[in-house]
Amino acid sequence: MNRSDGSLVSSSTGVFYPYQHQDFYAMDSLFLSPLKQEEVWDFQSVSQVHLGFLGFLTLRSFLRESLSLPKLQVKGLSKFWKTYLAKVNFLGKGVPWESQEFIPNLVSDSPIAALSLGGKGHWSSEFHWEKQEKDTTSVFFSATNKQIEGDIAISDLMKDFLQYSQTDHYLERAYIRKENSSYLYLNSKETNPRVFFRDNPTDMPEFLFLVAELKTKSPIHPN
Repeated sequence: MNRSDGSLVSSSTGVFYPYQHQDFYAMDSLFLSPLKQEEVWDFQSVSQVHLGFLGFLTLRSFLRESLSLPKLQVKGLSKFWKTYLAKVNFLGKGVPWESQEFIPNLVSDSPIAALSLGGKGHWSSEFHWEKQEKDTTSVFFSATNKQIEGDIAISDLMKDFLQYSQTDHYLERAYIRKENSSYLYLNSKETNPRVFFRDNPTDMPEFLFLVAELKTKSPIHPN
């Protein structure tokens, strides 16, 4: 089916099976693959909570919503996923995907930090999320339904993100994606940061996406 914006959507139903790994390029290939009219995502092989998977899944759900497609369905969530999603009430934050299994809304003592990304009026749908675990903080930001004419530079997002992140963290790795290109940022204590660019067009409507992993800076103690 060819929609009004020129993107192709298959009329068939698709079942997708992500598996546990750390590769942003592999996530990109799967979660930004051609859309199906109806979709079920089976997470039985992704047992541990990883914000890369959650971010890409959420991005795809917003892209589907922008094309007026049915909400994607998720099943096979492990107890770790169910516990995390329940504690933070993730599905109550307005994300357009649904779990086929019951996830209660649990009260958590740990508030979710609000990020200062986006908010410039470039996109009508923006969603950002943060997960903290020991000395690691994971972040994703998704923006869809573009409201302005012309190109939106990735550098604007990275400037805001780095200003936010460098106060108490250092950036370990990040993946920045638009509908036609991507950047992978890798940092290491042994070498200088490396950035890899890919010209990677999709049939998706315009979007902007960031997923990143940060390490907490060690406090400097005076002598």
